[in-house]
Amino acid sequence: MIKKYDGKIGFRELITLIIICLGMKVTDSTPVLLTKLGLNSSWMLPIISGLVIIIPILCLLSLLKLYSDKNIIDIIYLLAGKVIGFILVFLLLILTLQYVIITIRSYSDILNTLFYIKTPIYVITLLLIVSSCYIANKGFSVIGSLSWIIYFSLQGILLILVIMLWKEFNFSYLFPLGGPGVFTLLKEGTTHSTILGEFIILAVFFPLVRSFKDYRNATLLGFLIAALQLSIFMIIYISVYGYPTLSVLNYPYHQLTRLVNVGRFATNMEAIFLGFWVLGTSIRFSLYFSTASTILSNIIKCKNQKLVIVLIGILTFLMSIVPDNFTKYVLDYREFTIVIFWIYVVGLPILLYVIAKLKGEYKR
Repeated sequence: MIKKYDGKIGFRELITLIIICLGMKVTDSTPVLLTKLGLNSSWMLPIISGLVIIIPILCLLSLLKLYSDKNIIDIIYLLAGKVIGFILVFLLLILTLQYVIITIRSYSDILNTLFYIKTPIYVITLLLIVSSCYIANKGFSVIGSLSWIIYFSLQGILLILVIMLWKEFNFSYLFPLGGPGVFTLLKEGTTHSTILGEFIILAVFFPLVRSFKDYRNATLLGFLIAALQLSIFMIIYISVYGYPTLSVLNYPYHQLTRLVNVGRFATNMEAIFLGFWVLGTSIRFSLYFSTASTILSNIIKCKNQKLVIVLIGILTFLMSIVPDNFTKYVLDYREFTIVIFWIYVVGLPILLYVIAKLKGEYKR
């Protein structure tokens, strides 16, 4: 039976959106960052991060169940008040914007360095922003539907990549399992749990999910699968490169695709993987643009969200083309922002949950 379109998404769209947005992190500088922290045991860090992040996720789910008709922005204002609430919401906007600016420039650098050497970096950045803003303009339900449509293709192409490179794996690179030490792994896995921090921005769209059950199940299962996928790909990277080499690579995923060889009559196989990568990238950034525009529209009380998306796209473009040596800039600046983002992502849901408890909201 065909369901009536209600502008909302269900379990399958949300879970695939979560897995795509988090899973795309294996293709950027995240593996390099994790390798510097956990050495040959860096594959454990996503699992540790997943265990840590489950606490704020459960607190947030409890709040969303309590206020079933509100999103995270409404809940912040309701529990923290207008002044503090405004500060917290504005901080969420700043964190989202700085993340999308850094990430979209990082992805532009990948395309410019490895594939489109003669194309100016600002042209590549502009094309990424325009395509992502176009999808974001269509609405959250379209972003979710696109995620469901391309999800199995993305997973299939990753599986093909693993099969084709199986002979390149050297699992002895994973030993000793302790890596830099248990304490170091626990510390870094905890403080860098924001690699799974997208749950806080997904709560902005909670009213656009058909039911709390769909949202809860998709969130818990989606983050579990994404954490395992990140861990598996870290194992793959370490097994192929070894952690000393991996820690100095800028683009491990794309350099991995260049190792694929199916004979002299099928060259440049990385182009196939690139096409699917661009699709996943566009969906990921469309979610970030949609999040930022929703928050900014709420702050400035603007009902024309499409106009806000355009303004954010322009701001992102202008800010992302500024640094020249962007790879070094990302690795240096990202470490600083991770600390701030960690305090916000982990602390905010717990703080709001405690406030709701103290106010007796759960007794009503």
